[in-house]
Amino acid sequence: MATVKMFASFLLLCILGFVKPNPSVFLPNLGDIRGRHAQSLSGRTIYSFEGVPYARPPIGEHRFKEPSPVKAWTGTIEANTLYRCMQYNQYTPPGQDYVVGDEDCLYLNIYTPNLNPNATLDVIVYIHGGSFMFNTGGLYRPDYLLDRDVVFVTLNYRLGPLGFLSTEDDIVPGNNGLKDQILALNFVKSYVKYFGGNPNSITVSGNSAGGVSVHFHLLSPKSRGLFQRGYSLSGTTLVPWALMEKPLEKTKQLATAIGRQIVSTVQIFQPWLYIPFSPFGIVVDSWSSDPVLPDHPYNLLKNKQVYDVPWIASFTNCEGLYPAEEFYDNHLEEVDNRWNELVPLILDYNHTVKSHLKDEVSQKIRKHYLGTKKLSKSTFRDFVPILSERLFVNDIQKAARLHASAISSPVYSYNFAYRGKYSWFIYKSEDGEDFGAAHGDDLPYIFKLKALDTTTTQSDRKMINLFVDLLTSYAQTSKPKVPIEWVPLSKNQENPFTCLKIGSFGNLSIEQDVLKNQEFWTSLPIEENEKLFISVEET
Repeated sequence: MATVKMFASFLLLCILGFVKPNPSVFLPNLGDIRGRHAQSLSGRTIYSFEGVPYARPPIGEHRFKEPSPVKAWTGTIEANTLYRCMQYNQYTPPGQDYVVGDEDCLYLNIYTPNLNPNATLDVIVYIHGGSFMFNTGGLYRPDYLLDRDVVFVTLNYRLGPLGFLSTEDDIVPGNNGLKDQILALNFVKSYVKYFGGNPNSITVSGNSAGGVSVHFHLLSPKSRGLFQRGYSLSGTTLVPWALMEKPLEKTKQLATAIGRQIVSTVQIFQPWLYIPFSPFGIVVDSWSSDPVLPDHPYNLLKNKQVYDVPWIASFTNCEGLYPAEEFYDNHLEEVDNRWNELVPLILDYNHTVKSHLKDEVSQKIRKHYLGTKKLSKSTFRDFVPILSERLFVNDIQKAARLHASAISSPVYSYNFAYRGKYSWFIYKSEDGEDFGAAHGDDLPYIFKLKALDTTTTQSDRKMINLFVDLLTSYAQTSKPKVPIEWVPLSKNQENPFTCLKIGSFGNLSIEQDVLKNQEFWTSLPIEENEKLFISVEET
């Protein structure tokens, strides 16, 4: 019996010896935090800290206020929870709530292969997209990037009216979601060392509204010095949906509609079928005594008031598949029949074209792309470039050119045209062909995403390796590494727009002047960016 007990004790000690204690980190002036072990794609052990607070909860009297730094805590925080800010549930399955998330949501997720404070690993921060209305940092998993020696950070920021309401004065100046991001970047710079990161080598990246946010940080004086590189996927400050129009008017409408009920606030302003982007967003808060964005982005770029660090500004070859997919199944005929009414909303020029010119502009667009054809599934391929060029590519290229001419650091651009096994756009054309790479189709090759598994085919795995090498080399050297020579944009705006085209791992090329309809869009009387200021001067 004694022998059995001794053997059992020995076996227990062996088992306990192989059980790794969860990783812990002490953050000076804050407290202890305990994470978990995880694995990268290749099976490498990494350390995961999910739910690291960087701000005090923006609830109660702190709602609609600027974020405040997190206070020191007692005990140990168990960093094993993914948080989500209150938001409209964009794809609401039957039986689920239209509103999800919590107001107490200002947390980071930090992933690292090395907890040595002297490791000085390069840091990649990712700001999620979602029209400034939905999504969360925790969706973007570290499995691919953490096969390399980098620290990866995702963050949450307040969304919709909670993050971007503005009264156009110091009561609620606006941009609280952007201020959340700035506070998060301050936290990363102050504490990433204790997760093995280098506070002097931080790359800030983001897609769509996250890409717009990255570009705003390159223009905002409040973000200077918090990072060393930027990477905007499918979004810049000059795209038509980046800035909120008539913020005070929307705030008054909100107050009239719902009073003080915050859940109803989110429901009232849920994205409507024909308005693909958020009614709330970033504002030029020049009225504030402490502005985040003191001038219009076009003026800041034109006057070279730009943070001089490297930047990548990318796009996909069929960006417009989102939001075009919203209409594909059941609404193409309705858009066709109500073209003059709906297209100004879909293409976001309802507030930037004079009322008496809207129908004329809408018909010019129709004629240029569709001719005399009706909009249907058979002409859908002609409809997609309208959304691609208007909502994304035209102004991404414009911003990249201006930005490159404003700084001495390099600016790179790529056109992602690879269509893998999966895409956010699930439909094929009537002849059975894929349409191309949709908005966000490059993300599954950088991050593990539950919805799209890009590890099941050899070509997709190669694309993962290409993007992981591209991003981690850029984070380390400020020069993205790909198998061919990728030159930055010219500082002379008169020179051709030169970018990398990613067709497949073995099909990379350099192309020039991707956008063929830029002159057409420039000819339209849409009062944005440079035309906004011409209009103001003339009136």
